[in-house]
Amino acid sequence: MAHHTLDIEIGRLVSGSMLECSPHTSIHDAAHCMAEQRRSAIVVMDRQRAVGIWTEHDALALADDTDVHATPVEAVMSQPVMSLPQHTRLGDAALHFRNSGIRHCLVVDDQGHSLGILTQTDFVMNQGAEYFLRMKSIESIKAAAPVLVDHALCVKEAMRLMRAQRLSAVVVAYPDGVHGILTERDIVGLVANGATNGTVGCHASRPLRCLRQSQSLYAARQYLIEHRMRHVGILDGHDVLIGVLGLADILNDIEHEYVQELQIALRERDDALFESRYNLRLADRVVESSLDGVMVTDLHGTIERVNPAFTRLTGYAKSDVVGRNANLLSSGRQPPGFYRDLWQHLQEAGHWQGEIWNRKKSGELYLEYLSISGICDETGRCTHYAAIFSDITGRRLAEERLSYLATHDALTGLPNRTLFSERLGHAMARAQRSGKRVAVMFLDLDRFKLINDTLGHGIGDETLKVIAERLKHGVRETDTVARLGGDEFTIVAEDIEDIRHVGKIAQSLLEVIGRPIGVGAQSVFVTPSIGISMFPDDGTDPKQLLMQADRAMYEAKEVGKNNFQFFAATMTSSAKERIVLEGELRQALLAGEFRLHYQPEYDLRTGAMTGVEALVRWQHPQRGLIGPDQFIPAAEESALIVPIGGWVLREACRQARAWLDEGFEFGRIAVNLSGKQCRHDGFLHEVARVLSDTGLPAQRLQFELVESMAMTGREETAALLGELARRGISLAIDDFGTGYSAFAYLQSLPVDTLKIDRSFLAQIGPGTTDGAIVRAIVAMAKALGITVVAEGVEYDAQWRFLREIGCDRAQGYLLGRPVPAEQLIRTTHDARYAPCAALASERGRLAGELETATEPASLHVSLQASHQA
Repeated sequence: MAHHTLDIEIGRLVSGSMLECSPHTSIHDAAHCMAEQRRSAIVVMDRQRAVGIWTEHDALALADDTDVHATPVEAVMSQPVMSLPQHTRLGDAALHFRNSGIRHCLVVDDQGHSLGILTQTDFVMNQGAEYFLRMKSIESIKAAAPVLVDHALCVKEAMRLMRAQRLSAVVVAYPDGVHGILTERDIVGLVANGATNGTVGCHASRPLRCLRQSQSLYAARQYLIEHRMRHVGILDGHDVLIGVLGLADILNDIEHEYVQELQIALRERDDALFESRYNLRLADRVVESSLDGVMVTDLHGTIERVNPAFTRLTGYAKSDVVGRNANLLSSGRQPPGFYRDLWQHLQEAGHWQGEIWNRKKSGELYLEYLSISGICDETGRCTHYAAIFSDITGRRLAEERLSYLATHDALTGLPNRTLFSERLGHAMARAQRSGKRVAVMFLDLDRFKLINDTLGHGIGDETLKVIAERLKHGVRETDTVARLGGDEFTIVAEDIEDIRHVGKIAQSLLEVIGRPIGVGAQSVFVTPSIGISMFPDDGTDPKQLLMQADRAMYEAKEVGKNNFQFFAATMTSSAKERIVLEGELRQALLAGEFRLHYQPEYDLRTGAMTGVEALVRWQHPQRGLIGPDQFIPAAEESALIVPIGGWVLREACRQARAWLDEGFEFGRIAVNLSGKQCRHDGFLHEVARVLSDTGLPAQRLQFELVESMAMTGREETAALLGELARRGISLAIDDFGTGYSAFAYLQSLPVDTLKIDRSFLAQIGPGTTDGAIVRAIVAMAKALGITVVAEGVEYDAQWRFLREIGCDRAQGYLLGRPVPAEQLIRTTHDARYAPCAALASERGRLAGELETATEPASLHVSLQASHQA
């Protein structure tokens, strides 16, 4: 926090431009002045003495039939005027405002003469408050519910309501559901215009601008400053209006901490800038009469003086810029390195000159020729900088217009063949240095000649303009779209690492361009044929690459138009299939084609069901039920795994809640968690929302993470897992033993379950006895107090071995295959124990049969029969 900014005297926060009027000024004229100057108060002066003050809040009393044209302001003003000496510290002033319950205070000099008005807004706008504003959210204010009035309510009734409840604003409700706002400042404007007899709906500002309650008070303050407002609506997480926030609310919330901080931090202010700002001696007449703009700053770039030419060239008046940093003129077109070099040269050489883009007050960019020189005092020490500049935008625009016409298509504004060839050459040179590829796309519109011949060239030209815009928005900003002539377009796509990305771009362009085009009363349909060549695969010469892309385009037309082709079949069929698969996955999400199957997990000692794992399947409309191994890798690569994983989590929790409601004791529901899914910003919020929406207790949910994800990215992963565990969610490491096994690190994670990868159980079966790795994992896990689950149990020998070494739980085809929810076996705890106990007693009799069984699910069938019995 900038403590030193909090110790300033209030005299430095006010200017001499206090709004004043005489006691005999009519209420109408006083209100007109306040509205025109956007001031919240006007001071009533009589013989250079402040005798009263009339504020926006006082204007609310005019709801009674007061003749604002004839009644003098002295009849309605507040008196006496509260005042504070100019040397009062900002902290003491804040205490005075809070204890007195006032919004305005007159600042006077040592002789009692008025210097200006200090308002609540000055406290909130002071930079010293930023520390508190950044640390607190809007929600922390706990603002009262908004006072809603109907749009048909008359203004005077609203004024009475606002005065009675001491409201600075009311929210206006309209029949269409939109909200507006009517403030004290609006009331002053209505008084000035004689419009207080209307309804609030006609005069409220609409729609009501709003912020979310989760945003910071600092963001709220900046929003109010940017939009020149003093009130903003507050929305909750469901976009429901729950309050109205004003600058006064911000002050009331932070002032206690603010004032405390003032008492201990108001001793560090360095007043050097304030003392030196007006010490510079300049040749006033030369500066004031110069046709070039002149700006004088201190060594930190704070503007101290400008001449009339500066105002004419930039649009900024002296009062707009004095005291502000010169970077307010920055256009944003120069990179940060440009200014670093400028300042370094200026400090070393004492001067700098060159061309620079700056921005006028209106937002218009202009090019100036700028010279900056250091100004030194008698000792030779540089104390200020003087900048002299002239506007050379017109000259530069004329030069650029000529250059533009030589390199761009006049109809669409796209680069022409000349600029396209130049950029392609540059792209190839960059690709050679980086080792990446460049794609050249040649695009021709199918049957475009028919549009020109039947609808006319005017419709054809408008169609080409729309196509040009769609192409520009369909590729990256770093790519080049050009028009060679007629209906032929070309694209240069740089920094290509994977050729499949080019196929995705081409597929996207086919879809974008193929959409209907509305031209006047006509609806035009155009499809493209696209040919693609790759550098350096298909050639190293720009003309050769363009020619080969042209050939590939004709191949696209020959196979039916409205498609794309790579020259020399560079793109493999598998890559095309991946693009198609990603598109089908997106459609599957929209169409609800995903299904969940559930596989049970059993306690090896008691036979009780301890959990159910949710496994996703894809019910493809043509190919039937598809397993996750055929589409999850593509989902991971395309980031579709995040919405798919979100659907799996919600559906699994919904089903688990349904089981609980029907009395089925299934243990915990296990959901596989993707690395991309858990690194998504809103993951924890989504988990909380799903559990809340479905009503599933967190203790009933288990996340399964692959070993490589749990054991890498330690700080971030450990923090996430720790938060999940604190919420009561069980955590399991899936496929343990195949990745980065590290029991020392595992001990530091809040993991309660290990699932041994099925590959280790393959060593235990008919004709084999080797299970050393499984023994070691079980032993170490037990030493750490972690539950062990063996996956892929398919044979009785594996089942018996796991019981023998003390493995806790098992899962696999031997015990139960993944099935839809309605097919999952439901048993009570006692019924689950019985078949396993009976099976153990008959182990000798069944051993030979089960050891030689060819169907791994035979034990599962036996268990089902026992359950039914």
